Amino acid sequence: MTETTLTLKFKGIEAALLKQMVDLGLFNTKSEAIRAALIKYAIDLNLLDRKTIWNEIQAHNKRKVSPEQLAADIQRIRDEI
Repeated sequence: MTETTLTLKFKGIEAALLKQMVDLGLFNTKSEAIRAALIKYAIDLNLLDRKTIWNEIQAHNKRKVSPEQLAADIQRIRDEI
């Protein structure tokens, strides 16, 4: 697996869009939004296909959560608010 680390500076509309995407809860972080945008762009250019991406998502180890644990987690979050 190849790994790359970048330091990027965004100004103006790009900075505002990243902030808005996070503020709206579409992404947890600006980095996550940029990663998603890169994947979307690669799909638009036919460098990746949706089936390949979906297969990679499906192959990823999933968090095992029982319905009871999920309900407890949701209640804990509500109690924090």
